[in-house]
Amino acid sequence: MESEHQQPYCPSIRSQRRSVDTIAPDQAGRRETYGELSANTVNVEAAIEEYHDMKRELTRASRYSGADDSAKVEEEGRVSEKTFDLDQFLQGMSYEDKKVGKKPKHLGLIWKDLLVEGVGADANTIPTVITGLLSLLRPWKYFGVGSSGSTKTILHPISGYVKEGEMLLVLGRPGAGCTSLIKVLANMRESYTKVDGHVTYGGIDPVTFANQYRGQVVYMNEEDQHYPHLTTKETLEFALRTKTPGNRLPDESKKMFANKLIYMLGNMLGLTKRMDTKVGDAFVRGLSGGERKRLSIAEAMTTQSSITFWDCATRGLDAASALDYVRSLRIMTDVLHKTTVSTLYQASNSIFALYNKVILLDNGYCIYFGPVEQARPYFEKIGFYCPPRKSTPDFLTGLCNPLEREVKSGFTVPETAAEMHQRYLESDIYKQMMTELDDYEEKIINEKPADLFKEAVYDEHSRFAPKTHPYTVSFYQQVKALTIRQIQLLSKSYEALISRYGTVLILSFVIGSCFYKSPLTGAGAFSRAGAVCFTVICNAFVSHTELVNFMAGRPILEKHKHFAMYRPSAYYLSQVVVDIPITIAQVLVYQIPSYFLMGLYSDGGRFFAYFIIMVFITLATNNFFRFFGVLTNSFVVANQSSCLIFIVYFLYVGYLINYNSMHPWFFWIHWIDPLAYGFKALLINEMHGQIYSCEGEGNSIPFGPSYDDWSHKICTMKGGNPGENYVLGDDYLIDELNFEPSWLWAPNFVMIIAFFLLFTAVNMCLVEYLQVNGNGSLTKLYLPGKAPKARTDEEERERLERQQKITEQMDSISTGTTFSWHHVDYTVPFKGGPLQLLNDVSGIVKPGHLTALMGSSGAGKTTLLDVLARRKTIGKVDGRIYLNSEVLMKDFERITGYCEQMDIHQPAVTVREAMRFSAYLRQDPGVPKSEKDDYVEQIIQLLEMEDIADAQIGEIEQGFGISIEERKRLTIAMELVAKPQLIFLDEPTSGLDAQSSYNIVRFLRKLADAGWPVLCTIHQPSAILFEHFDHLLLLVRGGRTAYYGEIGQGAKTMIDYFETNGGPKCAPEANPAEYILEVVGAGTAAAANAPTQDWADVWMNSKQAKELEDELEAIHNSADENPSRKALTYASPFWTQLYLVHKRLSLVYWRSSGYNLGRFITVVFLALFLGFTFWKLSLTSLDMQNRLFLFFATMILGYMMIILAQPKFMTERLFFRREYAARFYGWLPFTISTLLVEIPYILVLCVLFMCGTYWTAGLVNTPEACGYFYLMLVLFIFWAVTLGFVLGGLTENPYIAAILDPLVITTVIIFAGMAQTEYSLPRFWSAWMYWLDPFHYVMEGYAVNELENLPVECNDRDLFKFSPPANQTCGEYMQDFFADGGSGYIVNPSTSTQCEYCTYRTAEEYYSGTYGWDAIHKWRNIGILCIFVVFNVIVFGALVFYKRKARR
Repeated sequence: MESEHQQPYCPSIRSQRRSVDTIAPDQAGRRETYGELSANTVNVEAAIEEYHDMKRELTRASRYSGADDSAKVEEEGRVSEKTFDLDQFLQGMSYEDKKVGKKPKHLGLIWKDLLVEGVGADANTIPTVITGLLSLLRPWKYFGVGSSGSTKTILHPISGYVKEGEMLLVLGRPGAGCTSLIKVLANMRESYTKVDGHVTYGGIDPVTFANQYRGQVVYMNEEDQHYPHLTTKETLEFALRTKTPGNRLPDESKKMFANKLIYMLGNMLGLTKRMDTKVGDAFVRGLSGGERKRLSIAEAMTTQSSITFWDCATRGLDAASALDYVRSLRIMTDVLHKTTVSTLYQASNSIFALYNKVILLDNGYCIYFGPVEQARPYFEKIGFYCPPRKSTPDFLTGLCNPLEREVKSGFTVPETAAEMHQRYLESDIYKQMMTELDDYEEKIINEKPADLFKEAVYDEHSRFAPKTHPYTVSFYQQVKALTIRQIQLLSKSYEALISRYGTVLILSFVIGSCFYKSPLTGAGAFSRAGAVCFTVICNAFVSHTELVNFMAGRPILEKHKHFAMYRPSAYYLSQVVVDIPITIAQVLVYQIPSYFLMGLYSDGGRFFAYFIIMVFITLATNNFFRFFGVLTNSFVVANQSSCLIFIVYFLYVGYLINYNSMHPWFFWIHWIDPLAYGFKALLINEMHGQIYSCEGEGNSIPFGPSYDDWSHKICTMKGGNPGENYVLGDDYLIDELNFEPSWLWAPNFVMIIAFFLLFTAVNMCLVEYLQVNGNGSLTKLYLPGKAPKARTDEEERERLERQQKITEQMDSISTGTTFSWHHVDYTVPFKGGPLQLLNDVSGIVKPGHLTALMGSSGAGKTTLLDVLARRKTIGKVDGRIYLNSEVLMKDFERITGYCEQMDIHQPAVTVREAMRFSAYLRQDPGVPKSEKDDYVEQIIQLLEMEDIADAQIGEIEQGFGISIEERKRLTIAMELVAKPQLIFLDEPTSGLDAQSSYNIVRFLRKLADAGWPVLCTIHQPSAILFEHFDHLLLLVRGGRTAYYGEIGQGAKTMIDYFETNGGPKCAPEANPAEYILEVVGAGTAAAANAPTQDWADVWMNSKQAKELEDELEAIHNSADENPSRKALTYASPFWTQLYLVHKRLSLVYWRSSGYNLGRFITVVFLALFLGFTFWKLSLTSLDMQNRLFLFFATMILGYMMIILAQPKFMTERLFFRREYAARFYGWLPFTISTLLVEIPYILVLCVLFMCGTYWTAGLVNTPEACGYFYLMLVLFIFWAVTLGFVLGGLTENPYIAAILDPLVITTVIIFAGMAQTEYSLPRFWSAWMYWLDPFHYVMEGYAVNELENLPVECNDRDLFKFSPPANQTCGEYMQDFFADGGSGYIVNPSTSTQCEYCTYRTAEEYYSGTYGWDAIHKWRNIGILCIFVVFNVIVFGALVFYKRKARR
């Protein structure tokens, strides 16, 4: 809309009065005057009358012009920047909708005796490895049987209503129940233990509403969840594709409708010029925090819902933008007769006056529900006093704090929430509201608005969309829209695509060259089977990355599911659709090089068969891995379970263990293994009809110069017949692998397709109907016995008194700190050339200064703080920055505190533990520990964190931990406990209620008075908050300065500057913070309503700027460019850092039950599975090979450790970077601690694995053999974990990190000597890669340790049988063979009928003859593996150092 507060204040234009201007009628006609003329008087009638005046006065911009602009949008791909009037636009839309007979969707909301209960604080404790193990032993607890713990009444019985066309404001302090109320009213009840009472939506009950009209009631939470790589326009276009109604205007296409709404939303929310900008997030550069919040609001508005709930939607918006946003809600509510309910913190009178009703909650009790204009008079009437200049919303929320509220003399007021609730129930307003509620309920019964609403919703549905479902468009249109979005995401994530195809291409060349031109001989047959097997397995490895992608999109899916934008099954199907071209390209990239390198069957039909089989195998495995992402919202659990099942599938694919060798209790796995069907199909495709020669050394028994008569020889390749010098591929498949050659297409290929379809169908059903979280409800987890108990009124009063005393006990610091910045410019690289974000910004903060840094969203406030705090790692910073007239030294980050906008904290620790960690490391090491602890307790009390001090910080995404508002307080506390010399704060009050904000700003004022300089960005300060600041730095768009200097008593100095330089006059009672933002053109409609002059230019030419320039130039001239004082990077010495960091990380691991307990469970399962798969191995030659396959399967355990360790480190690195930036500790203590903390868990893991596998498989049971196996296993697992850390350290992108795994794992597996022996490898690889592969040394170590003293006892299946020449015994016939060094023995050397030959006499012959291994290398291999471990540790440390700073 055309926001009138942007309009120039000049006599030629009639004063565009805001609703707040009508607060005092006696001054309503003032012109050229800005401000709230009476901050405590609210006149809604006058506000509405003025609103209608505003409609008439604003520039006329009809709906038709909007349509014209929409047409231009289609042509130019941009949103029009023409002057915009939201009311006119909506009126035009509404008029045309009525003209064509479109039915309105008007619904009111009624709730009666609503009671809500949740889980009590003592019901959940912080999980540890032990508690996790105990919970496994009590599985009934997962179903709620026998669970202990109390329940908590969140909302006591409450009644109320909101009519269509009305706005309700829900006020209350944190914990009062505001969010719970609007969540329950928004029909989001899953996270509560009990919801009683009666709720109706225009007469429709909640169950029916949830099933058929879910998207018509929308709840918008505080968090901004979007795909960071999509642009603003793409995000909105997608939402509108799923919400475009079927009953549009005649001749209005879907595209026209979408562009019309984008035009409206872009102008209304100030996003017009940001349509082509990436949304971004904490790690991707894009929209600013405020702009991202506006996008969230716009996305919610695209749902065109009848009832909308906004939970702290103005968090992160500047005061002008917040007011513009609520005005927009007012206009939309009035024109379209929507029902709007919202919670707000720090609402101004300007915002408050726009609402019809307000409900005030305290500790779950309703202490007021009624018209906004009667709220303050009601409480004043019962004896409460509202101080001058205190806004009405702040006054109302302050009533909930016994220490903040003021009582008029001679009055006795209710003290507790229950008493205030009872007083309200006895009031006339309550009776009036209940009478109106009954009348409204009767009106609904008589008029039945639900019938018209149902018809309107039915009409909205597109032609093929089921009318009884809540989705506006058909399933096909949903899939189409989602597919377009998925393609956009892929095109934007080109790095991930390049890394995926690059990995596949490298794997193609590696595997193809490893099995280069496998000969058509007996030895070549095993190599071909290996080549085919690893083709299947490595492509499945690549598919594992789909789990990362799916889990990343899960939060957005849940949000859109609530919005009823699309079916979750449509979301899943769109991913499968996009899989097809991606997979086809992937298979071609892999197949074209590798197929010909491996020398597979050169036939067009077989090449195509290979291609189509591989495509469906890859599609099936994609869906297989996503299956685990569908089942749980925990990436750790999904990762572990998918790894485990994948390893089982790998073992039973039919390559490592032949079908004939599978034990009866596990053979069935082979028949439910999609990889097995793929392997069989590809191998049959390759070997069917082929002939394998048995000529050459090692391909027949016996062989040698004297053995050339095939009548007395036999092929070593299974499937051969005595007397034949070849083996048919079909016979080999049948005899050796038990594969039926005729089963290529049916059942093998058919089963692959069946698995693909089965996984797709099951996943679609699960994602559609399985609820895996509680709609974002947070559960607090406490230390055992530390959950807070309900306080008595007296205890609560004592707590508040203690809090009040803290700021009065502030100690003065001995040396003040002066911080200055002069001509600071900041540019970043951009595709169109360098982009300047800060332009010639100067300022100074002196001891005792509390400086406010203000400006509109996107003006560069956070950027400036990042630059000044030395957090930027991208771009170029120019300018002079001095601390106490010295250039900044290496201790700058340590002695300054920076409360960043993003609340990043280690989630495993409690609030108190986190604060102590900061205090111990950052305060002077000479301060006693007890004194640091006492100071931490003071800050906890100051910030009202007693109830969460022993609560785990947790992760909001997982549904556990402290709230967003509590995290903000913790961010501030983490810096305050460090006692910094200079403090930067980025929006410290954003998302906090008025009292919490007041406490923090008051504390900052005390810090400043004690000598600390403070620089603080602030978005929506009330007049009372603003009074605490003494200096202001005001930025405008482009990162330019509009004002720097004193604010003055009553903001007089600042206001005089703007008034004397052509700004409008500020009314005496106005909020100065809102005034200055209005003057310089902040707000969402800044583009359309630019100020009359460029205030940055005005500043540059002002005398104040000249005075500042002179002062800063004097500092520069006297500055010490080479200071000689001793500067310490860290407050604590190295060993203290190492001790505290390791102690904290050990605690984190102990509480990471999902990670460590999950590893234990997975390893035990895998160990037992391997032990029983290779149960009690015998001494046959086949079981000698099976022993090696068991060790080879142990290598796959390393794969699982790599996969699990990688994301764990990447997560821990986020917290390390945050703490390193503040110089908590160095990179080396973190590196060492990260490695040391894994060791005890690895030792236990290896014990569990060995106990489950070693003796069940019947391996050699001697102390030396057992000890060697355990030692090698520990070193190998530690190597795997450190390799996972290295791979995680290489990149910031989890997907790219995951795509590196198959490349590394496949490479080390195939060059280990098992898939291809050293003699079979091409010389290129055997000359170096074989010797650089740690798996080779592990395999050789395991093999010689186990086999060096074992004999071989062949059974009948192991024996090769052939007849000797006439008149010769078998011994005589084989004499030359053994004399030439042939291995093995003849079972019956004296017979002359049929010789029975066993390939090996001892196991040593087997491993030395086949693999070239030697027992003398046994301990050498331990040493070499130690070298590999040390190499990983060094590389890991280097990567931690190199990437110790986040890119920002």
